[in-house]
Amino acid sequence: MDARQAEERILNGKLWEDFCDRLKAAGKLVKEPNVPKDVMNQALGYRFLTRILRAGLERVVDYADPQYPAFFRLADDTKKILNDNPDNYYENCMIDGRFDYRITGTRGTVKWFSIGVKGGTGIEAMVSQSEIDSSKIALEPDGSFEILMSQKPQKGNWLKLLPNSTNMVVRQTFGNRKQEKRAELRIECLNPERPNNNLVPANLESQLMGALGFLESTIKLGLMWTKMYQEKTLNQLPPHDQPMLYAAGGDPTIHYYQSHWQLAPDEALRVHIPFFPECATWNLQLSNFWMESLDHRFFDICINKFSARYEKDGSVDIVIAHSDPGPAHPNWLNTLGHDQGGMLGRIVGADGGWPEAWDTRVVKFKDLG
Repeated sequence: MDARQAEERILNGKLWEDFCDRLKAAGKLVKEPNVPKDVMNQALGYRFLTRILRAGLERVVDYADPQYPAFFRLADDTKKILNDNPDNYYENCMIDGRFDYRITGTRGTVKWFSIGVKGGTGIEAMVSQSEIDSSKIALEPDGSFEILMSQKPQKGNWLKLLPNSTNMVVRQTFGNRKQEKRAELRIECLNPERPNNNLVPANLESQLMGALGFLESTIKLGLMWTKMYQEKTLNQLPPHDQPMLYAAGGDPTIHYYQSHWQLAPDEALRVHIPFFPECATWNLQLSNFWMESLDHRFFDICINKFSARYEKDGSVDIVIAHSDPGPAHPNWLNTLGHDQGGMLGRIVGADGGWPEAWDTRVVKFKDLG
């Protein structure tokens, strides 16, 4: 479609009609065969559509210009994607490997953060191309820092870009959100070719359809993973196929354990983690069926290295249950009334020596003791 045709579709309203038709059709994803048909999970599905649409519009429309970049939050307290980490403050940025960039910031007190350059355009094609984390960033005495990004190597803190670099993911991982201060980051393109980032009318339709493409691919990927976990590893926590997660934007410095949980009203899931290697942090979280992390703002749906109560041998016992099992089980994760959902464990910043699997066992709630 040339510019004249694209502009005509704006003027006659066809762009908007086709956008709305495709969005309406996306609602059929909520009726996929493996999606529970109860009113709660169906309602969550439609809400999820609105949330991922917001995320897609920010990614493909509002923050899409790599010559005038800014950090935005693809996942936050109300936009949640593919078992997003409740301990994380996520930021994203769209870039283009043809240009050079400078990130400036202040370290803060957050336990650990990483900045990763990704290649590809879809949610399933965000392969890591280069990474730097807070343990490797050279800081000024006041805690400030600068990171240069380019294809050509630079002195000091440097992130390598490739010709097909398209975006960045920032993960700031808290031990205790209420006590720690996150790093503050800013970014600028050092060699833009255009004097402004005004909307180009002829590009609007492809941007809006790109946002819908992001919505569709994100939901389909989540449903595919969930079906796989339900069939192969229900209520288990084996190591996930790490390259598969990295291809969807996962951080190569994180070792992942991912699956699906499902419990009857009178059941609980016991998780025993026998040991941990030396690491920056670890955690285990609960999500709903749509792989949205449960509401960590008000409830204990996640546990980590700094909040867990340990056994004398250094192991950790965690109980996933619909109600509080009492003081004998301090590491309780609240299902918030859901009967099933995603769960994800992480070990961050370890060089190896991970447990082969985290031990799990479904028990009757009354037998917890």
